[in-house]
Amino acid sequence: MKLSNIAKIVLIALFVFCTNSYIFAKTKKTIKPYTRYMGTYNLYLPTAKPRTSYGYLSDDGDTNMFISQALMNSTLELSYLKHVSGDYKDKNVINCKIPLLNEGNFVPSIVWGASDITKEVIDKRIYYFAASKSIDTFGITFIGGFYKDPAQSHRKSFYGVNKVVFPLVSVAAECENNVMTYGLKLSPVPGLDVSFAQRNGSDNLYGITYNATY
Repeated sequence: MKLSNIAKIVLIALFVFCTNSYIFAKTKKTIKPYTRYMGTYNLYLPTAKPRTSYGYLSDDGDTNMFISQALMNSTLELSYLKHVSGDYKDKNVINCKIPLLNEGNFVPSIVWGASDITKEVIDKRIYYFAASKSIDTFGITFIGGFYKDPAQSHRKSFYGVNKVVFPLVSVAAECENNVMTYGLKLSPVPGLDVSFAQRNGSDNLYGITYNATY
């Protein structure tokens, strides 16, 4: 079976991305972001919509299993992340997300959330606000928000963008605490996302997520 031109481009992009992650990796390691504990996500930034999903994440060698459930007609999202390996192995993180505003023609969706409710990993709960706005005509989604850093007690902001470049392929860029993450997302079947990303030119991130459509 012959590959289409789009499939060839995707395979080449994946090859270049994966090889570059090793060729250009820096020795300086970055602190893993708190946003990975904020429920359903794009690459790592929280989305502003409750969602039922199941996922596997590898964050620079730390592997995690993730599950979220939208409840009460999507007026609440509860999520659970289990560290399978790494510094926090066998630690379980519970989060919640509550929508405050639904997305409209000119307004974004906004949620309020609580991260690591049981204080299993962070030692302090993190409360945050996140917003997102999609422009379907251009296949682009903007993400942003802020939270209070539990260590420094300073307000930290985050923002990102996701752009569909082919029907099954999108690219994303995210920033938290002045640290950039760039990634590529593939959607081979409806609801399934496979992501490849790199943070600060050194930390390799891989993930596979199934977003339930029922």
